[in-house]
Amino acid sequence: MFELNDNLEINTEIFQGSKIFTIDNFYENPDEISDYLFKEPAPLHKEYDNPTYNNVLFEDRRLRTYDVRLQPVINFLSKLSSQKPLLYDITTNQTRFNDDEFNDYKNCIWWPHVDEGYNGIVYFNKNDTECGTNLYSEITDVSEMNDYDNIPEHFAPWRQKEKYQKIKTLIPEYNRLVLFDGYKFPHGMNIINDRYFSDEYRNNQVFFFKRA
Repeated sequence: MFELNDNLEINTEIFQGSKIFTIDNFYENPDEISDYLFKEPAPLHKEYDNPTYNNVLFEDRRLRTYDVRLQPVINFLSKLSSQKPLLYDITTNQTRFNDDEFNDYKNCIWWPHVDEGYNGIVYFNKNDTECGTNLYSEITDVSEMNDYDNIPEHFAPWRQKEKYQKIKTLIPEYNRLVLFDGYKFPHGMNIINDRYFSDEYRNNQVFFFKRA
């Protein structure tokens, strides 16, 4: 199921002293994997948080399930990132938005955050080369940092653009993997148009690793 393509070409970029890896045509059978991962909507992410606008003004859904067939992929990325896996599960993101002024992508960015180490993302939307992943400078605004501590993610996920400095956009492409340091770089999905203000979900598979 999760066989990697033979003769993968690994593009390595040094950005602000950190390695960012990009691998196109990552999986040998991406359509089969896409059907398996996204055949139906995944459970809502943080569905018991309160207050929340998830499943009210947008949908943020995550699949998490163990599948032993994924282990060689996780081991490959672990070696590439030089970090141990945080999870061995299949993990996905599925996101779409209601046509509502709350979802103000023209003036806001979606929930910049950091994780415990390297992140891997495989993009699974065909013909989308725009809504990838943004990397930002370190968050230094005290009010923003307090919000992260005190406000549930799905109550105020859109943050004002002027409070953040975007330093790089990772470009999506169907069956492309990007692997970057999600602890060093605050990051979030790059919503710059209304493509996912429809029946279509923005779909990707994610991998998480952890610093030593």
